[in-house]
Amino acid sequence: MITQQSITIDGEAPYQIFGTLTSYDNGTSKLIINLHGLTHSQWGYLQQNCITPFTDAGYDAFNFSFYDRMPNSRRMHEASLSAHCADFLRVLDYFSDRYEHIYLTGHSLGGLITLITNPDNIKAVSLWDPALDVTHFWSTGNYLTPLPEQNGYKLDYGTEFVISAKLVEEIKTYPNSKCLELAATFQSPAQMIIPALSIFLASPHTSPAQYDDAFSAPYERINMEDTDHCFYGVGHDQKLFAHTIAWFNKFA
Repeated sequence: MITQQSITIDGEAPYQIFGTLTSYDNGTSKLIINLHGLTHSQWGYLQQNCITPFTDAGYDAFNFSFYDRMPNSRRMHEASLSAHCADFLRVLDYFSDRYEHIYLTGHSLGGLITLITNPDNIKAVSLWDPALDVTHFWSTGNYLTPLPEQNGYKLDYGTEFVISAKLVEEIKTYPNSKCLELAATFQSPAQMIIPALSIFLASPHTSPAQYDDAFSAPYERINMEDTDHCFYGVGHDQKLFAHTIAWFNKFA
């Protein structure tokens, strides 16, 4: 039987990290941790839809929020890039002695966090249209409006959010050249899944092909047609998960 359990992990005081573990009652040694993108949470489209395919394939799955509605959660306007990385490493530490094999998915900004932290003892990762040149993406439109009175920015993705100035400034330190350096030193087997309407389209000076050359083996890139950065469209999320499972199974 498969059950779900709410998990609370201590973060940097006074914050806590909230997540949901979907697991087999009789135990499995394999866990997939999902890192969501900016403005998403553990309740996002991809995070929720991947649970059944991953558990059907014999993996436990853990979704967590970098920011959440829960009391004591870090809020989006308080979440710097370094805080994202530190919170993820706390999650990883929580599970490190509970599972023999840990796998990661990183969607969008979650992909950048995965590369920055470059954690040890990860069996394999799948990067879902990773946001590896965010500053150039933001420069292509009116996405950011300074809010000096809040020490932050309004982020306009159709829906408007308030994010911290520190997040914006820290992201500026990871242009494409730095991201390529991160890829070149990444330790775990890595898969990149790139949709036709990719975030890479907003960065004319870079392309997924540059990362093909940067990552060391084992590595693969999967291109998906007729979908976008969030893998919307009938059945595209399921194709995404199938590619991810096939990659992880190679290192099971």
